[in-house]
Amino acid sequence: MRRPATLRRMLAVARAEWRHNYRDARSLAIVIALPVFLLLIYGYGINLDLRDLPFAVQDLDRTEQSADFVNRLVRSGYFTLARAIQDTREIDSVIEVGAVRFVLVIPHGFGGDLASGRPAQVQVVLDGGDSATASVALGYLQALVGDHSIHLARRWAMRHGLPASAVEPALRVVPRVLYNPELRSVNFIVPGLIAVILTLLAALLTSGCIVREREGGSFEALAASPIAPIEIVLGKLLPYAVISFVDIVLCMVVGRLLFGVAPMGDKALLLGLSLIYLIASLSIGLLVSSLARSHQVATLIAFLATVLPSLLVSGFAFPVRSMPVALQAIAQIIPATHFLIIIRAIYLKGAGVSAFAPRVAALAAMALALVLLTVRTFRKRLE
Repeated sequence: MRRPATLRRMLAVARAEWRHNYRDARSLAIVIALPVFLLLIYGYGINLDLRDLPFAVQDLDRTEQSADFVNRLVRSGYFTLARAIQDTREIDSVIEVGAVRFVLVIPHGFGGDLASGRPAQVQVVLDGGDSATASVALGYLQALVGDHSIHLARRWAMRHGLPASAVEPALRVVPRVLYNPELRSVNFIVPGLIAVILTLLAALLTSGCIVREREGGSFEALAASPIAPIEIVLGKLLPYAVISFVDIVLCMVVGRLLFGVAPMGDKALLLGLSLIYLIASLSIGLLVSSLARSHQVATLIAFLATVLPSLLVSGFAFPVRSMPVALQAIAQIIPATHFLIIIRAIYLKGAGVSAFAPRVAALAAMALALVLLTVRTFRKRLE
């Protein structure tokens, strides 16, 4: 039985397209492996439950009751005691540098109030720079304090022969939020979005630079020119760095006008550090472009190497601390991980370089390494 002419023509086109895909083995492998890879990485790595949140304690009471209360928080598994604070002036500094998520302040007379049946209170000073984590941490803390309060009230009532209903709750949490008192999520999201948008722009702008030359037939002329590889790489980065830098300013202006979110810290410092981040991100796209065989493959690889990690592994959407150790290690080699901490510290805390100096050093090292790697790869392509 003969096939209709329309079907024969359609199948002929399908066979030709299949042969094209079969020849482009890299694209085919990416398309097949990508769904499985993403499912494994993000299904295993994304965890919305927060555990082992670091906190500091200032125990002004120093009694058995206060020590028991702190131990109960640690035993819950949700919190990890990172340090003990002696001076009240240390509270702001440990939160500013991100060493802890909150500071628990136990006042004088805490143990005496509990022993006498009077309600006792504790203060928790939260880092509002990460509004999502602060809200979750406060919720966990209030739930644990509530359970402990009921336990203490019942024990005191039994000791004095009173019904538990006649005893007031033993503990009360008094929260104080630094840097973002209203815990507005937009204050936390807007700086992060700027970082992600810059990553997306960088990937799209430079991922086709070199492969476009190869596809257009001008790569041979470029290879034969006396221009050194470092000059070619920097020359290609420069215009896109200027374009992306203008985008940073536009994002800052729009964030201020539409969302009321503006940097509390030094704007010149933010722009300078953003330029370092742009160099790192643009270099990734340029490196991919020098390795890829086609523009489509370059764009796809650049997207996978920059945008997805920036969204899901860098700490933009999910806290890095809640990820498995392997993904936490991977996050440290992603430029966006360090820039997110920097931009949020400047936006929300008005912090200076001293608060995130290791992040700046890591970002600068990545930018330099990526530029040098791109130059080396490009040199090999020219030879």
